[in-house]
Amino acid sequence: MPNHAPEYTTRERITFVLKHMLWFIPLVAATELWFFDWLSEYADNANCYIYGSITGVHLIMYGLFVGIPLSLVILLSILEGRRAIKVIKLGQNPLPGEKVFKKTKYTYGHKAKVKPVGIIFSIGFLLALTIWGVMQAHELTQNIKPCTLSLTSQAAMP
Repeated sequence: MPNHAPEYTTRERITFVLKHMLWFIPLVAATELWFFDWLSEYADNANCYIYGSITGVHLIMYGLFVGIPLSLVILLSILEGRRAIKVIKLGQNPLPGEKVFKKTKYTYGHKAKVKPVGIIFSIGFLLALTIWGVMQAHELTQNIKPCTLSLTSQAAMP
């Protein structure tokens, strides 16, 4: 049994990084160039946007207190959850046949389970934060002030 996990070749490393840059760079660019400006403008007048029984303030508060931690739970679960469970079951890290970026010795037993257990606890903490966020967002949106924009400027809003 080998002492070290197999490493990615230089070509595989470059391909890996480039593949992930293809989605990451446009996401960061769109966020910086468009999303934050739009969100700032939307948040300034969020109480003027009414969607049935909810307002823009509801969307912002629930997005902040529930949406962000819940999306982190989902991402962490998808990206690392299954692997963490496998490492905990097998008691070996990295997993058999799993390639690594730098020379990495296999670890076994309790030492191998430290990071995966940390990931599982992180998911649990973020889930608890999401539940707490539901209560906080509900409390913060109970007394929404009415819109102060004039009717002419409200008609111009999308």
